[in-house]
Amino acid sequence: MRKLRRLALGAGLAVFGASPSLAQLDRQIPVIDGPTYTMTYLEVVPSATAQALNLLKDYRDASRKEQGAMFVEIYQEQGQSHRFVLREIWQNRGAAAAHGNAAAMNALAQKLKPVELGPIDTRIHQANAVTQAKAPNPNDVFIISHVDVAGGNTQNLINQLGTLGEASRKENGMAQYEILDEVPAHSNHFRTFEEWTSMAAFEAHDRAPQTQTFRNTVLQWLGTPYDQRIYKLVN
Repeated sequence: MRKLRRLALGAGLAVFGASPSLAQLDRQIPVIDGPTYTMTYLEVVPSATAQALNLLKDYRDASRKEQGAMFVEIYQEQGQSHRFVLREIWQNRGAAAAHGNAAAMNALAQKLKPVELGPIDTRIHQANAVTQAKAPNPNDVFIISHVDVAGGNTQNLINQLGTLGEASRKENGMAQYEILDEVPAHSNHFRTFEEWTSMAAFEAHDRAPQTQTFRNTVLQWLGTPYDQRIYKLVN
């Protein structure tokens, strides 16, 4: 387990009084020109799962050679094996932007078109609070969750995520824990990336008092249903 590193996302967000608009929130949460975290969602027809895996591996291997690449990984959803997430960490926003226009991404987009169920969807984040990034263990359990709240509740969610993250990093079996903010596109959208050493460790975390308190508290603010999915790492 490693210490959770917290990055300030700006001061002065209103918690009491009139709720700020989403535009105001975006202005008050500055973009950090440091490590940039991307999550790319892909879904293909189930019969093309093996084909998609080969294309994704080619993409991963080529992307890892690009300037600014820190981590490029493929995750396959458990129970829905035709759904994938590309988790990437780039040195800064510029490197992430350059990668989006690079040959590897363009080739992947073109080759997936005949079998995809929707276009490639890439979401760009900065760290709200993260453990030290490291190479994942292929035998671990990986959880990627999406949570967003209605305008005016972003700071409330940040507070609750911070409390949950600080408690989660102390739990047995926690290997990596990231709270990511989709800034500047949707500052009220967050994703969490979790790595647990076993399913038992994850289930214990999910039923822990602090996790249940978090889920019960944020329900009143949610813009969409809480979306939590289990993945495995693709070697």
